[in-house]
Amino acid sequence: MSDTHDATAAPSNDFVEDIVVVQETGGMVHFLLITYAPGDSGNAAGYVFRRPVGSDGPAENILATNDTLRQLWCSPNGQVWTTSSTGLVWTSAPVSWPDVMSPDLEFDAPEGGVSWHHVALPAQEHNRARPNPMAIWGTSDEDVHIATFGGVLYHWNGRDWTQFYPGIGEPIGAIRGRAANDVYAVGYGSTLLHFDGDDWTRIADPDGPDTRDLLSGIVFDEVGEVYISGKTRGGRVLRGSATQGFSVLGRYDAPIIDMGRVDGRLFFAATKQGVLELTPEGPKTLRDDIIPWSIAEGEGRIYVTETPGEAAYSEFDLASGQWRRLFY
Repeated sequence: MSDTHDATAAPSNDFVEDIVVVQETGGMVHFLLITYAPGDSGNAAGYVFRRPVGSDGPAENILATNDTLRQLWCSPNGQVWTTSSTGLVWTSAPVSWPDVMSPDLEFDAPEGGVSWHHVALPAQEHNRARPNPMAIWGTSDEDVHIATFGGVLYHWNGRDWTQFYPGIGEPIGAIRGRAANDVYAVGYGSTLLHFDGDDWTRIADPDGPDTRDLLSGIVFDEVGEVYISGKTRGGRVLRGSATQGFSVLGRYDAPIIDMGRVDGRLFFAATKQGVLELTPEGPKTLRDDIIPWSIAEGEGRIYVTETPGEAAYSEFDLASGQWRRLFY
């Protein structure tokens, strides 16, 4: 067995492998796999794969790098955006970023013929620290938001990066919206922020200013209401909007780390409690044999990633009620 690992080669069984993010866009499923030596996930290499929706065949490896990729989002026209804990942003979109290559950075696009661009996010203005992205979302390749561990929010407008620091200093772990002027970001310390297209504003926690929940997931319904999940204060789900404020929909005694909403059905990733669905009678367990890390929404299905050490994700078809476990 070799003592070294080529980060741009195919993942090896000598290393731990996790699929950490799944996204469905335009008939394709993209997912991010990281691989690392046991006990050294901070130095993971990143791989982006894709396969057609519904396929269980081998996925294409469209990016392989020794950069520590952690988050992935696909724009509505199918371009891929991914971020790393080193503060780099990668995209297949046709952006005009400077062609600067760090001497210790390696990457390849083994399959699919995808061209990649990467750039370092600007240092955080309030402390000059390197940002550590925790979430990414946008409405297009010219409107992309990134949330960070340091509590800074970055925005790409197709030409420049800008940043906003709310002064809270708490990690922001989820960001999602319905339009360019209606974006929410949530995180530690009951951080709940809204972007109206011009400015970010903080929204009060309905349980009071001293509440310190880990807000973890964001979903929307058809009539314009927003649902926010919490992990650490009794498994709360908040419901409301930036204009009307939020109230507590329910407390479900589950550590909700992520949510997904498909065809009017609300699903929870509840760590060791498994995958739950919120019904009129309360949470119903769908799977208690996996430890979910995230939930992603698809057309008529949800995708669930597992952690740790699982190079697989599970797909739940709502129409048939069938689960499939897929590898790369």
